[in-house]
Amino acid sequence: MVFTLADVTIVLPAFNAETTLGDTLRSLEPSVAEGMSLILVDDASTDQTPQIMTQFADRWKTVRFMPMEQNVGLGRARNAAMDDVGTPLMTFIDGDDWVGASYYKNLVRRFSDFPDLDFVRSHYIECHGVRRVLVRAAFPLCDAPFDPKLGILPDDRSTLVDQPHAWAGLYSTDFLNRNEMRFLPLQTAEDRKFVWERQVLAKKCLVAEESQIFYRRGSGSSLTQIGDRRQLDIIPALLETATFVMSCGEQAYVPKFLRQVLAVTAYHLKNMDRLDPALHQSFRTQVRFLLSSLPERDLGVALKQFDKARAKLIEEVTA
Repeated sequence: MVFTLADVTIVLPAFNAETTLGDTLRSLEPSVAEGMSLILVDDASTDQTPQIMTQFADRWKTVRFMPMEQNVGLGRARNAAMDDVGTPLMTFIDGDDWVGASYYKNLVRRFSDFPDLDFVRSHYIECHGVRRVLVRAAFPLCDAPFDPKLGILPDDRSTLVDQPHAWAGLYSTDFLNRNEMRFLPLQTAEDRKFVWERQVLAKKCLVAEESQIFYRRGSGSSLTQIGDRRQLDIIPALLETATFVMSCGEQAYVPKFLRQVLAVTAYHLKNMDRLDPALHQSFRTQVRFLLSSLPERDLGVALKQFDKARAKLIEEVTA
Protein backbone atom coordinates (compact mmCIF):
# COMPACT_ATOMS: atom_id res chain seq x y z
CA MET A 1 0.00 0.00 0.00
CA VAL A 2 1.21 3.49 -0.84
CA PHE A 3 0.68 6.05 1.91
CA THR A 4 0.66 9.82 1.52
CA LEU A 5 0.42 12.74 3.90
CA ALA A 6 -3.36 12.56 3.50
CA ASP A 7 -3.15 9.33 5.53
CA VAL A 8 -1.62 11.10 8.55
CA THR A 9 -3.12 12.92 11.53
CA ILE A 10 -0.98 14.95 13.90
CA VAL A 11 -2.26 15.49 17.45
CA LEU A 12 -1.10 18.82 18.90
CA PRO A 13 -2.23 19.66 22.44
CA ALA A 14 -1.10 22.91 24.05
CA PHE A 15 -1.60 24.93 27.20
CA ASN A 16 -0.60 28.61 27.30
CA ALA A 17 1.78 28.19 24.37
CA GLU A 18 1.21 31.54 22.65
CA THR A 19 4.94 32.39 22.48
CA THR A 20 5.94 29.24 20.55
CA LEU A 21 2.77 27.83 18.96
CA GLY A 22 2.97 30.03 15.88
CA ASP A 23 6.38 28.61 14.98
CA THR A 24 5.08 25.07 15.46
CA LEU A 25 2.07 25.65 13.19
CA ARG A 26 4.12 27.38 10.49
CA SER A 27 6.45 24.37 10.38
CA LEU A 28 3.45 22.06 9.82
CA GLU A 29 1.99 24.15 7.01
CA PRO A 30 3.81 22.39 4.12
CA SER A 31 2.47 19.01 5.28
CA VAL A 32 -1.05 20.35 5.87
CA ALA A 33 -0.98 21.85 2.37
CA GLU A 34 -0.46 18.29 1.04
CA GLY A 35 -3.50 16.96 2.87
CA MET A 36 -2.20 16.03 6.32
CA SER A 37 -4.81 16.27 9.09
CA LEU A 38 -4.17 18.10 12.34
CA ILE A 39 -6.12 18.09 15.60
CA LEU A 40 -5.38 21.17 17.71
CA VAL A 41 -6.30 20.63 21.36
CA ASP A 42 -6.46 23.70 23.55
CA ASP A 43 -6.12 22.53 27.15
CA ALA A 44 -8.14 25.42 28.62
CA SER A 45 -5.43 28.00 28.03
CA THR A 46 -5.69 31.45 29.58
CA ASP A 47 -3.55 33.21 26.95
CA GLN A 48 -3.95 33.58 23.17
CA THR A 49 -3.39 29.86 22.43
CA PRO A 50 -7.05 29.13 21.43
CA GLN A 51 -7.17 32.18 19.17
CA ILE A 52 -3.96 31.12 17.40
CA MET A 53 -5.34 27.61 16.96
CA THR A 54 -8.72 28.71 15.61
CA GLN A 55 -7.13 31.13 13.16
CA PHE A 56 -5.01 28.31 11.78
CA ALA A 57 -7.92 25.84 11.72
CA ASP A 58 -10.07 28.33 9.82
CA ARG A 59 -7.50 28.38 7.00
CA TRP A 60 -7.25 24.61 6.42
CA LYS A 61 -10.05 22.11 5.89
CA THR A 62 -8.02 19.21 7.35
CA VAL A 63 -7.35 21.04 10.63
CA ARG A 64 -9.75 20.66 13.57
CA PHE A 65 -9.89 22.68 16.77
CA MET A 66 -10.75 20.77 19.96
CA PRO A 67 -11.14 22.94 23.08
CA MET A 68 -11.05 21.36 26.54
CA GLU A 69 -13.59 22.80 28.99
CA GLN A 70 -11.04 22.54 31.81
CA ASN A 71 -7.32 21.90 32.04
CA VAL A 72 -6.83 18.12 31.87
CA GLY A 73 -3.09 17.80 31.27
CA LEU A 74 -1.05 16.64 28.31
CA GLY A 75 -1.87 12.93 28.63
CA ARG A 76 -5.64 13.34 28.70
CA ALA A 77 -5.56 16.01 25.97
CA ARG A 78 -3.69 13.68 23.63
CA ASN A 79 -6.05 10.81 24.42
CA ALA A 80 -9.14 12.89 23.65
CA ALA A 81 -7.80 13.70 20.20
CA MET A 82 -6.59 10.14 19.54
CA ASP A 83 -10.17 8.91 19.90
CA ASP A 84 -11.12 11.14 16.95
CA VAL A 85 -8.33 10.13 14.55
CA GLY A 86 -9.69 8.62 11.34
CA THR A 87 -6.51 8.19 9.29
CA PRO A 88 -4.34 5.03 9.12
CA LEU A 89 -1.27 6.85 10.48
CA MET A 90 -0.87 9.27 13.36
CA THR A 91 1.65 10.97 15.62
CA PHE A 92 2.10 13.84 18.07
CA ILE A 93 3.86 17.15 18.41
CA ASP A 94 4.02 19.62 21.30
CA GLY A 95 3.26 23.30 21.02
CA ASP A 96 6.85 24.41 21.58
CA ASP A 97 8.54 22.12 19.03
CA TRP A 98 8.74 22.25 15.24
CA VAL A 99 9.63 20.13 12.20
CA GLY A 100 11.39 20.39 8.86
CA ALA A 101 9.21 20.61 5.74
CA SER A 102 9.87 17.03 4.58
CA TYR A 103 10.00 15.28 7.97
CA TYR A 104 6.56 13.65 7.98
CA LYS A 105 6.64 12.94 4.25
CA ASN A 106 9.87 10.99 4.73
CA LEU A 107 8.43 8.97 7.61
CA VAL A 108 5.30 8.16 5.60
CA ARG A 109 7.50 6.84 2.81
CA ARG A 110 8.89 4.19 5.17
CA PHE A 111 5.38 2.84 5.73
CA SER A 112 4.97 2.55 1.96
CA ASP A 113 8.37 0.92 1.46
CA PHE A 114 8.06 -1.61 4.28
CA PRO A 115 4.63 -3.24 4.70
CA ASP A 116 3.06 -3.99 8.07
CA LEU A 117 5.11 -1.57 10.17
CA ASP A 118 3.56 -0.76 13.55
CA PHE A 119 5.66 2.35 14.01
CA VAL A 120 8.65 4.28 12.68
CA ARG A 121 11.01 5.96 15.10
CA SER A 122 13.28 8.89 14.15
CA HIS A 123 16.21 10.77 15.58
CA TYR A 124 15.59 14.33 16.79
CA ILE A 125 17.34 17.63 17.41
CA GLU A 126 17.52 19.06 20.93
CA CYS A 127 17.46 22.84 20.88
CA HIS A 128 19.11 24.64 23.79
CA GLY A 129 18.61 28.25 22.77
CA VAL A 130 20.66 28.58 19.56
CA ARG A 131 22.64 25.39 20.25
CA ARG A 132 21.56 22.25 18.40
CA VAL A 133 22.33 18.68 19.49
CA LEU A 134 21.48 15.61 17.41
CA VAL A 135 20.00 12.82 19.56
CA ARG A 136 20.02 9.56 17.66
CA ALA A 137 17.49 6.81 18.35
CA ALA A 138 19.20 4.30 20.63
CA PHE A 139 19.38 1.45 18.13
CA PRO A 140 22.31 0.56 15.85
CA LEU A 141 20.34 -0.21 12.66
CA CYS A 142 18.55 2.35 10.48
CA ASP A 143 16.09 1.97 7.62
CA ALA A 144 15.62 -1.77 8.04
CA PRO A 145 12.63 -3.37 9.82
CA PHE A 146 13.21 -5.25 13.07
CA ASP A 147 11.37 -6.79 16.02
CA PRO A 148 10.75 -3.89 18.46
CA LYS A 149 11.65 -6.14 21.42
CA LEU A 150 15.25 -5.94 20.20
CA GLY A 151 15.09 -2.25 21.14
CA ILE A 152 14.60 -2.95 24.86
CA LEU A 153 17.78 -4.70 26.01
CA PRO A 154 20.58 -4.82 27.12
CA ASP A 155 19.84 -3.49 30.57
CA ASP A 156 23.22 -1.78 31.00
CA ARG A 157 23.02 0.40 27.88
CA SER A 158 20.68 3.13 26.70
CA THR A 159 17.97 1.68 24.45
CA LEU A 160 14.69 2.81 22.87
CA VAL A 161 12.75 2.49 26.14
CA ASP A 162 15.13 5.00 27.71
CA GLN A 163 14.00 7.65 25.20
CA PRO A 164 10.39 8.36 26.28
CA HIS A 165 9.45 10.69 23.44
CA ALA A 166 6.33 9.46 21.67
CA TRP A 167 6.46 12.38 19.22
CA ALA A 168 9.73 11.27 17.55
CA GLY A 169 8.13 9.07 14.93
CA LEU A 170 4.94 7.89 13.28
CA TYR A 171 2.44 5.16 14.27
CA SER A 172 -0.08 2.82 12.73
CA THR A 173 -3.43 3.96 14.12
CA ASP A 174 -4.70 0.39 13.98
CA PHE A 175 -1.74 -0.79 16.11
CA LEU A 176 -2.45 1.83 18.79
CA ASN A 177 -6.20 1.21 18.86
CA ARG A 178 -5.97 -2.58 18.70
CA ASN A 179 -3.73 -2.57 21.78
CA GLU A 180 -5.75 0.19 23.48
CA MET A 181 -2.60 2.27 23.79
CA ARG A 182 -3.18 5.67 25.32
CA PHE A 183 -1.15 8.07 27.44
CA LEU A 184 -1.14 8.20 31.21
CA PRO A 185 -3.51 10.94 32.50
CA LEU A 186 -0.63 13.08 33.75
CA GLN A 187 0.92 16.49 33.11
CA THR A 188 4.48 15.14 32.77
CA ALA A 189 6.01 11.68 32.16
CA GLU A 190 2.77 10.76 30.39
CA ASP A 191 4.61 8.72 27.74
CA ARG A 192 6.73 6.49 30.00
CA LYS A 193 4.35 3.54 29.86
CA PHE A 194 3.40 4.26 26.23
CA VAL A 195 6.99 3.78 25.06
CA TRP A 196 7.36 0.48 26.93
CA GLU A 197 4.04 -0.76 25.52
CA ARG A 198 5.13 0.26 22.04
CA GLN A 199 8.32 -1.81 22.20
CA VAL A 200 6.71 -4.86 23.83
CA LEU A 201 3.44 -5.06 21.88
CA ALA A 202 4.52 -4.11 18.36
CA LYS A 203 5.57 -6.76 15.85
CA LYS A 204 7.61 -4.73 13.38
CA CYS A 205 9.20 -1.29 13.50
CA LEU A 206 11.94 0.73 11.90
CA VAL A 207 14.35 3.51 12.89
CA ALA A 208 14.44 6.07 10.10
CA GLU A 209 17.55 8.02 9.24
CA GLU A 210 15.63 11.24 9.80
CA SER A 211 16.08 14.00 12.37
CA GLN A 212 13.99 16.96 11.24
CA ILE A 213 12.00 17.28 14.44
CA PHE A 214 13.23 19.96 16.81
CA TYR A 215 12.71 19.54 20.55
CA ARG A 216 12.95 22.77 22.51
CA ARG A 217 14.72 22.33 25.86
CA GLY A 218 15.08 24.79 28.71
CA SER A 219 12.32 27.23 27.82
CA GLY A 220 10.64 28.87 30.79
CA SER A 221 7.25 27.42 29.90
CA SER A 222 8.50 23.85 29.51
CA LEU A 223 7.03 21.44 32.05
CA THR A 224 10.52 20.00 32.55
CA GLN A 225 11.59 23.40 33.90
CA ILE A 226 8.66 24.04 36.22
CA GLY A 227 9.18 23.18 39.88
CA ASP A 228 5.63 22.64 41.05
CA ARG A 229 3.68 19.47 41.85
CA ARG A 230 3.56 18.40 38.23
CA GLN A 231 7.16 17.21 38.56
CA LEU A 232 5.93 14.51 40.95
CA ASP A 233 4.05 12.85 38.08
CA ILE A 234 7.16 10.79 37.41
CA ILE A 235 6.31 8.56 40.42
CA PRO A 236 2.82 7.42 39.30
CA ALA A 237 4.19 7.15 35.76
CA LEU A 238 6.86 4.69 36.92
CA LEU A 239 4.38 2.80 39.09
CA GLU A 240 2.01 2.35 36.14
CA THR A 241 4.88 1.30 33.91
CA ALA A 242 6.03 -1.18 36.55
CA THR A 243 2.62 -2.85 36.51
CA PHE A 244 2.87 -3.30 32.75
CA VAL A 245 6.47 -4.54 32.70
CA MET A 246 5.99 -6.97 35.60
CA SER A 247 2.89 -8.47 33.96
CA CYS A 248 3.98 -8.64 30.31
CA GLY A 249 5.46 -12.12 30.74
CA GLU A 250 9.09 -11.20 29.97
CA GLN A 251 11.20 -11.57 33.11
CA ALA A 252 14.28 -10.50 31.13
CA TYR A 253 12.89 -6.94 30.97
CA VAL A 254 12.69 -6.52 34.76
CA PRO A 255 16.40 -5.73 35.37
CA LYS A 256 16.27 -3.17 32.56
CA PHE A 257 13.21 -1.48 34.02
CA LEU A 258 14.65 -1.43 37.55
CA ARG A 259 17.84 0.23 36.33
CA GLN A 260 15.67 2.77 34.55
CA VAL A 261 13.70 3.48 37.73
CA LEU A 262 16.90 3.98 39.72
CA ALA A 263 18.42 6.23 37.07
CA VAL A 264 15.30 8.40 36.78
CA THR A 265 14.77 8.73 40.54
CA ALA A 266 18.46 9.49 41.14
CA TYR A 267 18.26 12.21 38.50
CA HIS A 268 15.25 13.81 40.16
CA LEU A 269 16.77 13.52 43.64
CA LYS A 270 19.94 15.20 42.40
CA ASN A 271 17.88 18.04 40.92
CA MET A 272 15.42 18.55 43.77
CA ASP A 273 16.51 22.17 44.09
CA ARG A 274 14.25 22.95 41.11
CA LEU A 275 11.23 21.78 43.13
CA ASP A 276 9.30 24.10 45.38
CA PRO A 277 10.76 23.50 48.89
CA ALA A 278 7.41 22.28 50.21
CA LEU A 279 7.52 19.40 47.72
CA HIS A 280 10.94 18.04 48.69
CA GLN A 281 9.70 15.77 51.47
CA SER A 282 6.66 14.69 49.50
CA PHE A 283 8.86 13.60 46.62
CA ARG A 284 11.23 11.66 48.86
CA THR A 285 8.26 9.91 50.50
CA GLN A 286 6.85 8.95 47.11
CA VAL A 287 10.24 7.66 45.96
CA ARG A 288 10.37 5.41 49.04
CA PHE A 289 6.91 4.08 48.24
CA LEU A 290 7.86 3.46 44.61
CA LEU A 291 11.01 1.53 45.51
CA SER A 292 9.23 -0.48 48.19
CA SER A 293 6.73 -1.60 45.54
CA LEU A 294 9.43 -3.22 43.38
CA PRO A 295 11.08 -6.66 43.80
CA GLU A 296 13.53 -6.13 46.66
CA ARG A 297 16.15 -8.66 45.59
CA ASP A 298 16.24 -7.55 41.94
CA LEU A 299 16.31 -3.91 43.00
CA GLY A 300 19.28 -4.61 45.28
CA VAL A 301 21.17 -6.24 42.42
CA ALA A 302 20.48 -3.28 40.15
CA LEU A 303 21.57 -0.80 42.82
CA LYS A 304 24.93 -2.57 43.28
CA GLN A 305 25.65 -1.97 39.60
CA PHE A 306 25.19 1.79 39.98
CA ASP A 307 27.96 4.33 40.45
CA LYS A 308 28.57 5.44 44.04
CA ALA A 309 27.16 8.95 43.66
CA ARG A 310 23.75 7.84 42.36
CA ALA A 311 23.61 4.82 44.65
CA LYS A 312 24.16 7.13 47.64
CA LEU A 313 21.22 9.32 46.62
CA ILE A 314 18.94 6.28 46.51
CA GLU A 315 20.26 4.82 49.76
CA GLU A 316 19.76 8.13 51.63
CA VAL A 317 16.07 8.07 50.69
CA THR A 318 15.48 4.40 51.57
CA ALA A 319 17.49 4.39 54.82
